[in-house]
Amino acid sequence: MLNNLFVYGTLCPGERNHYLLADVQGDWYPATLQAVRTDRGWGSAKGYPGIELSDNPDDIVHGWLLKAKDLTATIPQLDEFEGAGYQRVIVEIRYQPNMDMVQTTTAFTYELCFSHQPEEAGPSQFVAKNY
Repeated sequence: MLNNLFVYGTLCPGERNHYLLADVQGDWYPATLQAVRTDRGWGSAKGYPGIELSDNPDDIVHGWLLKAKDLTATIPQLDEFEGAGYQRVIVEIRYQPNMDMVQTTTAFTYELCFSHQPEEAGPSQFVAKNY
């Protein structure tokens, strides 16, 4: 299983919902993703903008990469937490393992999903992107 996770909102270190990841063993790094923050979707009405992946290299979302030892138990919990309005995708991100180096890797993240009905409950969908 992929054990990298890119977060950009309330799951980030120091944010409101980081408790969901606080016990996961691993290392955190500043990271970026080619995407845009958007006010579309149900979460934005509550102050939680989501992201949409982008083909434009100028569209950058800053966040954090968690390089975890094992996300096996955590991913189903995050899918449930994110809900049907988000889909878990595999993306390419850039991160800084130290101040002098930038690397790329693949990671899970949660993107807004517009194919669900607003009254739908349940875990997020998983859609693998080819990278």
